Amino acid sequence: MAMAEQQSSITSQNAAVHLISTNSEEEKDIAPAYAAYLGNLADEIDDLRGRMTEAFLKEESFLSESVIEISRLLDTKIIEYMKLVSSAR
Repeated sequence: MAMAEQQSSITSQNAAVHLISTNSEEEKDIAPAYAAYLGNLADEIDDLRGRMTEAFLKEESFLSESVIEISRLLDTKIIEYMKLVSSAR
């Protein structure tokens, strides 16, 4: 994964952790921001799925470098999403 993508992921995770760990007075203001963040992350996952499908159709191989690269990024985003959803419970 590229350094910029890793940094973006770390920054996103830190922001989400902050959203989750706020006290109850702040929760009313944070809940919409948290929901928006999860929505954006879900949109990003959907976009990556589409890009991976397009790459596969173009390359006609699951083993092409472009398909594997997108797949790895997609895995990272799905894991990030699942961690955030499970920690919010």
